[in-house]
Amino acid sequence: MMRGRRATSLMRVAVSAVIAALALLGAAQPLAAQQPGAAIRVSVLTFGQGDAVFELFGHNALRIQDPSTGLDLAYNWGLFSFEDPNFLGRFLSGDTQYWVAGIPTPDLLQFYAQADRETHEQELNLTPTQRAELAALAAENALEANKYYRYDYFRDNCSTRLRDILDQVLGGALQRRFLEMRTTLTYRSESVRLTAPNGLAQAGIDIALGQKADVPLTAWEAMFIPMRLRDYLRDVSIADVDGHTVPLVIDERVLYRAKRAPELPERRGLTLGAWGPVLGAWMLILAPISVAAKRRSRIPAAVMAFLWYGLVGLIGVLVLGMWIGSAHVFWYNNFNLLLVSPLGLIAAFPLARSVLRGRLDTLSTGLLVAMAGMAVFALLMTPFTTQRLGGPLLLFLPAQLGLAVAIWRHTRPDPVVV
Repeated sequence: MMRGRRATSLMRVAVSAVIAALALLGAAQPLAAQQPGAAIRVSVLTFGQGDAVFELFGHNALRIQDPSTGLDLAYNWGLFSFEDPNFLGRFLSGDTQYWVAGIPTPDLLQFYAQADRETHEQELNLTPTQRAELAALAAENALEANKYYRYDYFRDNCSTRLRDILDQVLGGALQRRFLEMRTTLTYRSESVRLTAPNGLAQAGIDIALGQKADVPLTAWEAMFIPMRLRDYLRDVSIADVDGHTVPLVIDERVLYRAKRAPELPERRGLTLGAWGPVLGAWMLILAPISVAAKRRSRIPAAVMAFLWYGLVGLIGVLVLGMWIGSAHVFWYNNFNLLLVSPLGLIAAFPLARSVLRGRLDTLSTGLLVAMAGMAVFALLMTPFTTQRLGGPLLLFLPAQLGLAVAIWRHTRPDPVVV
């Protein structure tokens, strides 16, 4: 009887010990799961080129997932509204307000897939503490009091904002890795490369950018392009919780494969560049080689003089206005004004009238020499300036010189027949 009782007691003790052990083992799992950030997944979403001009530079967002709560938000720093008061004026003057918001990721992915924009996702190999901190910082950024910022195309945009918040959580690791890494890229070369599908926008950007846009970028600065940030993240290594060096990107996958043509890997010339020699040849066709040809081409030449000089004059006013009236420093010190001078607005009517009259007065002569001379001067100064003038030179120089020849031919006295 005593033996049976002792055996029963021992059995109860053993069972209690096993139950206690299992309870402790089971409690250890939730405890680890409850560690801040343990359940969170962080990834960078990168969207390729779209159709609109501002979509040609790509886009990105920071994805925060927490399966324990069902959270799945993509923080997007590229939100703006065309309906904001004086949007265009504020955009040109450098006072555009953009904002950040957390958008349900499935909705965002569907939007970009419908727009046929390539979508990459890079999951980041962060510690639980870093993941929790990043999620908190993103949520704080999106608060009403914090979400607005003054947008800058190159130095403060959707991609640099994402870069900076990630670098903050990494303790400056990205900046240390890439700040001193020089590249052959410039703000101009990247802009010209990516806007190639839209020739007018590409030419406009090349004309509008001044000398500062041609300074070679560091890899840190080149991350203003979302696709560059994506590519550079692949080369980053960090320390894990045990101090081991591990890749920052633990997994990368394509969520949507675009059907459109891929972005150009390297800069090429202006899409509209070939039109420069064509325009120059057309202007020379208007240069008469006989009295009869002069009579036939006089009115077309006068119309062309008025339209061409008026056009370049208007472009010149815009370029000058962006230089002196904008906070965008990359529009300053712009030598393209030699090719598209505001003086064209003054020259348009006098030179057209001179063609119709068949003679140049003193004012018209000075205007003709000034317009052609500035274009030639732009060509001559090319080796001595850091600004890359090649695209605008190809586009405007042939026409400026061809039209000057046509006007000169139309205003020469007819030969006297004896």
